[in-house]
Amino acid sequence: MKAFSFTFLRQVWIHLIRPYWTSEEKWIAMSLLGSHLALMGLFISLSVWLNYWQNDLYTSIQELNSSAFFSLLGQFCIIAFFAIIAFMLKSYLLQKLHIRWRRWLTENFLKNWTKDRRYYALQLKGKGTDNPDQRIAEDIIQFITNSLTLSIGLLQEVIMLISFLGILWGLSGTLHIPLGSFSVSIPGYMCLGAILYAIGGTFISIYLGRPLIHLDYEQQKREADFRYSLLRFRENVEGVALYGGEEKEKRIFSSRFSPIVDNFNAVLKRMLKIHAWSSLYGQIDGIYPTLLAAPRLFAKEITFGGFMQTITAFKQVSHSLSFIITNYPSIASWCATTNRLLEFKLNLETLPPCPLSHSTHEHEVVHIACDHIALPHGAILNEDLHFSFIKGEDTLITGRTGVGKSTLARVIAGLWPYGKGDVKRPSSPFLFLPQKPYMPLGTLEDVLQYPASHASPEDIENALEDVGLGHFMSSLQETNDWARILSLGEQQRIAIARTLLTKPHWLVLDEATSAMDEASEAHLYRLLKEKLPETTFISIGHRESLKLFHTREICLEEAFSQNRVAA
Repeated sequence: MKAFSFTFLRQVWIHLIRPYWTSEEKWIAMSLLGSHLALMGLFISLSVWLNYWQNDLYTSIQELNSSAFFSLLGQFCIIAFFAIIAFMLKSYLLQKLHIRWRRWLTENFLKNWTKDRRYYALQLKGKGTDNPDQRIAEDIIQFITNSLTLSIGLLQEVIMLISFLGILWGLSGTLHIPLGSFSVSIPGYMCLGAILYAIGGTFISIYLGRPLIHLDYEQQKREADFRYSLLRFRENVEGVALYGGEEKEKRIFSSRFSPIVDNFNAVLKRMLKIHAWSSLYGQIDGIYPTLLAAPRLFAKEITFGGFMQTITAFKQVSHSLSFIITNYPSIASWCATTNRLLEFKLNLETLPPCPLSHSTHEHEVVHIACDHIALPHGAILNEDLHFSFIKGEDTLITGRTGVGKSTLARVIAGLWPYGKGDVKRPSSPFLFLPQKPYMPLGTLEDVLQYPASHASPEDIENALEDVGLGHFMSSLQETNDWARILSLGEQQRIAIARTLLTKPHWLVLDEATSAMDEASEAHLYRLLKEKLPETTFISIGHRESLKLFHTREICLEEAFSQNRVAA
């Protein structure tokens, strides 16, 4: 986690803030922000007016001037009316800016996350970006909320400070402190008192609150890890039930939740210290300006109205100077959230170059020339792999479990970055069918056409009938959790139906029929051969029966032992 520093703020500006404010939405964003700041200026002007009004009100009370008193109440109604309008409008504009910024930043992160399959590369990388879903769904909200609240709040306090510092200077007068035969004169002494008071309080707040940044970062990470374990349980309820793994799952939940409690207790202890100091600071702030201003009141140098105006101005100056003290928990939360987002953004933009080169060419041949294929932790899986897949020549890849058959499919797909060599494949359409097909959210028709098929209703119904799922015809428009409803064998049949609708030039089947009996598997292979005569098959499997549907076999066990596979 990056420490709060100028370098950190610079990176936040470059990677998280500036992109939006220089994007195609910049003029709308600036208009919303400018309008908000204009209303904020009006609100501050009304606050200054109210400060002078307070002097006049208390003076009228001191002088028992009822006419002036009721006239001032009328002025207050005018001030209050415009203050309420300004507050409501500036809050509305800020929320509009918030949702527009959130939409843009979310779309930007989603675009970068899904670009060039970076989501897959980050998953293989392992460390560096835990729970990207939480960073996109939650951290962006907190980042924008705290960024706007803190930056605009700071700007408002700076303007309020400038406005009321001049008022306080004029009201403070000069404090004369007798020291024997001479005296020390301190002009604007209440301004000096407010500044020294705020500086001391700020340093103590930073000292007490600094550990909170790391604690907030850890709290968000541990909450996300716990939520992920619950999500994994929900997605695999059948497997847990079949194994009877409830007790084990509860222990897993407990092991994920206990760190949350431990870290939260540490947060509570730290917040207790911060709140104790903030409370003490606030209590002193209530009496401190009164003690400073009282000598001039007793000396009759100011009226009671001037005395109250001085105290109000002092408190406003002190409040503005105490921005860090009053907002330190929010600043710590912003630092933690921003660290997570910045870390995610930098990891997306700085993925290491892949020594395993993937490219496309115009020839209808897949060439693999790799010195080695490795695992993420560096172990060599296969060495010296040199072979080609030729259009029209259906190939079966076999080998013992763990030799790297599925990894070879990922290499052909361009997903696998670990290794050294070159992989070239045709630019014509490929389709990859994994052992467990992906069932997206939506209707069954959407599932069948994933990701971008535009088949006619008749073709969809025919494909469903061909793969033996005609009884689902009436459910095509139903939205459901199809990954839960359909068995693995039925999901594999859905994948075959997708293939019939997509009509790829190349089809890679990675144990794509393993959940079916041999008769069903043979029927579907014959169906694919019949319906897709121009498609070249590359299959990965163990069954001897698959050899009947392929003209060539590559055994990776031989590749592993002999370091070479002949074409």
